[in-house]
Amino acid sequence: MLNKEDFILVSPCGIYCGECSAYKAKDNPELINMLVQHGMKEESLPCPGCRAVDGNCPHLESRCENYICAEKQGVTMCFECEDFPCNKLHPAADRANVLPHNMKIFSQLYIKKHGVEAWKKHLPEIRRRYFTGKISYGKGPLLADA
Repeated sequence: MLNKEDFILVSPCGIYCGECSAYKAKDNPELINMLVQHGMKEESLPCPGCRAVDGNCPHLESRCENYICAEKQGVTMCFECEDFPCNKLHPAADRANVLPHNMKIFSQLYIKKHGVEAWKKHLPEIRRRYFTGKISYGKGPLLADA
């Protein structure tokens, strides 16, 4: 099993809590007002990351099912589970242009192969490729400056 201390801001499913606006509110109190206006409870902000709140993400109405599942399976990251990949990690087109959820499988595999520190180091480029890359058949999402 992986050392959970290395994954303090990395959710079991492969989302980086350090990039979340609920987490970033710790350094930008103006974000708290904006997030409350979008339905989050002020008492849950700023969020210290899903592991610190036991999967009670302020973006969700109830405890995160991915977190509960990883806990039940006794894994730090979903890729350690014998059922990986499962439908909880399945990509979807819904809000794919603004949410990083379709990056979960890539993130899991990158972490598994290169480690969490390398993933965090490359995450800005990975996110940029996901959100702004243009698909080139057979080459994947390419960046304009690449």
